Parts: sequence; C-alpha cells; structure tokens
Amino acid sequence: MLGHGMRAHEEYLDEISGKSWDFSDEAELVVASASSVRVLAPDGFQAFTLREGEGVFIPPRTISSIIAADGSALIHSVSFPLSVIWGDTESVVYRKYSERLMSLGCAVSLSPAAAGNAEKAFSVLAEEGPCYELEARDLISAVMLAILNETEGSGMPDRAFSNARILSIITFIKEHYSSRITLSDIAAAGNISERECLRSFRKALGTSPVQYLISYRLSESLKLLADPELQISEVAYRSGFESLSHFSRSFREVYGCSPSEWRRRR
Repeated sequence: MLGHGMRAHEEYLDEISGKSWDFSDEAELVVASASSVRVLAPDGFQAFTLREGEGVFIPPRTISSIIAADGSALIHSVSFPLSVIWGDTESVVYRKYSERLMSLGCAVSLSPAAAGNAEKAFSVLAEEGPCYELEARDLISAVMLAILNETEGSGMPDRAFSNARILSIITFIKEHYSSRITLSDIAAAGNISERECLRSFRKALGTSPVQYLISYRLSESLKLLADPELQISEVAYRSGFESLSHFSRSFREVYGCSPSEWRRRR
C-alpha cells in the first residue's frame, strides 16, 4: 500500500465475474471506463447504470456490488481513507464532513464534472508523475465537495441502508471463509438466530448466508488459481472447501468450467 493511502485500480468485469457484495473501511470512486456497469445497493436493490465516462461514489462501510451491464466492462476506481482529505480523524473538520458522507449509507451517482475528476485522479495515481499525491488529493477533494453540495438537504440519510448485523456477518465470513463454518456460526456473528439470519440476509442481499460464503470462497479461489504452482486440491482446501469434488462442482455451476479449465484459459 502507498503511504498516502490512495490507490488506483483497473478491473475487467465479464459475464461471470464482478465485484460481489462487499464493503470496505475506505471510500471509493468508480468510473465506467469501457461499456456499462450496474452498481447494486442493498436498499431495495436500487441500481445505478453507469455508461462509459459516468461514475459513482461508494461511502465507507457501504455494502455494494458492481456487475457488467452488457457482457463485459472495464472500471477505473480510486479507494482512499477519508483522512486523506480531512486529516486527523479526531479533528472537527474530519468529523463534520466524514460523518455526513458516511451517513449517506448508499452509493451516490457523480455529476459529469465529478466523474471527470475521479477519472483524472485515477490517471494521476496510476502514472505517478511529479507531485502526483498532491494532485490526486486535490482532485478527490473536488469530487467530495461536489457530493457534499449536491446531497445537502436531499434527505438521503433517511433512505440510507444501515445494517450493522449484516456488516458483522460479512466481516465474519471474510475473516473465516477458509475454515469450516456453519450457518450457526454465521448467525452467532450477527448475534441473531439462524432463522433471523436467513431472513435478514436474504432481504438485504437477495441470497442466503451460506450461498454468500460459497460465492466468496469461489472468488478467493480465482486468486489462488493464478499461481500455477498450487495444486487444484490445495486451492480447494485454502478456499475453505472440504473436498475437491465440492469445489469443482461449485466452481462449474458458477463459472461454467472446471478450475483446471479456468487456469488454462488464463
């Protein structure tokens, strides 16, 4: 990680891979660089369709998912802690403005000018030219100012999705996916019953906790498959699957091919 905390990402999304339901402690600016993407938010599955050049701001600890709208797409994103913009987390300025952004609780579409600045920030961070940290910070600050002005008095916090239990459950899954965990373990992480866990998780994300666990394990397995030195059985084990057959069957159901076929294609 760079010392300034700002990171540029370029990610290709196709018909079987995207940014699955997740959240981060950092803020993120996302711009559709090629083709279109859909940004899904759990609050009623509100979706932003971003066409090429359009962007969205995802506040910290906001559950979201990004998928290609038309088969395949390319996104540019910049992730950063809000302290990059407003300094010390104990300062009055930081508390005043970061709390407003975090209270939004859902993704916010960017104006054309703000999306343009987000794309410029991505390029500046990727190229690392002279004084790039300062230039990127200024561009991101301009985007944050635009968002604050556009959401002032909009009532968005009243519509915000906020579910600490779901965040706790997702955090638990991300930290323990490689171990043997059950629905009972997942429910305990949210301090709720198994029945309530199933109900609230499906209401929020449209899937079950166990299916989310399997999906997360599969997404992690793709990273491991990139290492040709790892045996497929070792990938299955490290990803949390109890058997190679279960891993292969689950992998084929989602990606339409076996893990070894996926590796050869890459």
